[in-house]
Amino acid sequence: IDHRPRPSRAIMLKANGAGGDIGDLFTTLSAAPPVLDERFAELKEKLRPPCAKLQAAWQRLQKAVAEEVEEIKAQGSAVIPTIDFSEIAANGGRFPEEISTAVRKRGCVVVRKTIDAETALAMKQGTQNYLTRNSQHLKGFPKDNPQVWECYWSKPQGEMRQHPNMLTTQTALNQLWHCRATSSAQGQVSVDLHRPLTYGERLRIRAAGDKSFTLGPHVDGGSVERWEDEEYRRVYEDILTCDWEKFDAWDATHRAEARCDMYNLGLGLSSVFRSFQGWMSLSNSGKGKGTLMLVPLVREATAYLMLRPFLDDVAPSGFCGANPGRTQDLYPQFHSDLIAGLVPIPDVRPGDTVWWHCDLVHAVEGTNGGTEDSSVYYIPAFPLCRKNAEYLHRQAEHFREGRTPPDFPPNDTEVNCDGRCVPEDLSVMGLVAHGLGGLPEVRVDGETEKEFVASRALREECRRILGQPYAAKRQRTE
Repeated sequence: IDHRPRPSRAIMLKANGAGGDIGDLFTTLSAAPPVLDERFAELKEKLRPPCAKLQAAWQRLQKAVAEEVEEIKAQGSAVIPTIDFSEIAANGGRFPEEISTAVRKRGCVVVRKTIDAETALAMKQGTQNYLTRNSQHLKGFPKDNPQVWECYWSKPQGEMRQHPNMLTTQTALNQLWHCRATSSAQGQVSVDLHRPLTYGERLRIRAAGDKSFTLGPHVDGGSVERWEDEEYRRVYEDILTCDWEKFDAWDATHRAEARCDMYNLGLGLSSVFRSFQGWMSLSNSGKGKGTLMLVPLVREATAYLMLRPFLDDVAPSGFCGANPGRTQDLYPQFHSDLIAGLVPIPDVRPGDTVWWHCDLVHAVEGTNGGTEDSSVYYIPAFPLCRKNAEYLHRQAEHFREGRTPPDFPPNDTEVNCDGRCVPEDLSVMGLVAHGLGGLPEVRVDGETEKEFVASRALREECRRILGQPYAAKRQRTE
């Protein structure tokens, strides 16, 4: 089967090595959705549940979503779990049980004071200086007045990614997940939840009054791939068999090898397993100030998205906003029940971080109605698995050369930037997280002997993928 979508500006950009920006990825930022061809109708019929079973499941699901959305509306932003980083540190680097339970239900969390405000503001100023100093090279969206920059490797971004508090927070987030050893794996798991990696992403400095950076409700981590890729489908097997109440959104077993980007357009659609998406605030922001909005309901909302295309009011080849090579968009005619559950995140200050599950519906307010910019460094939680190690190995080469990370538009605008982050700026932990420091074969804090043994084969494979540590390579060439 030919899995390629019809020719588009995105494909031409990739083929020609030309750059793009975040506007190419989202329908809400003018990326027109392609018309899905007949093979998607065939795929849908192949997966379609029996009519009576589907109707019964949908009735249960609609009732559950209506009840949950009513509660979300009643609580507003307060429904989103919030915790201080100090509480995670005091609990051995894990979320306390009460917060863990809330996060697993809501699929999101705000971690306050992940980095202290003074340090966060100094990072912001350093990045602004970097953007100004290299203005002849750098670009962003929209082109005439960028609010989201194609900037990945400023020194402050590197400092943020390797900050011990950030790595501790990412580890705590990863440990909300679990991974089962499959029957053929001899007790070995495919995801290591104790060793966080780092994934280079953009930054946003959204001016007060901006109306250009508007992201409608969507879900990242692919779109049609959730139905199209056989391994990815296994993640949602309980949903597709209409037993959506059994769906475990926190089981990483089949996500480790799922293909969440089958089209490789290089627009910024993640090809890896990000357990959480996230960002660190660089400003004071909140409701009405151009902030993030979430549907804080992970199981029911995911089941709704996965079953909705099989209802009678959807075109035979339609998947309700799933666009090959882009995000899964939500539309009022298909997803009004879910869209009604969007709430803005609680107010945040510089150094606070916000995290949301890779399947969670989210959007961005249409206007920054505040009096200051709404600024963030994007950063996900990125656990160790084979697929992620392969990406990290390629990303490490791009990082050393100042090129755009592999998942993003091939602008490579930072190659000649003055003052960008380089390997010599990284700590030992930073080198490991960037795939340049090897994988030390020692247990880490909070890791049991059983967990350490169960991920041994994975570590050995990832060590081969990542190759020699950067320091050893440098010594050999000197």
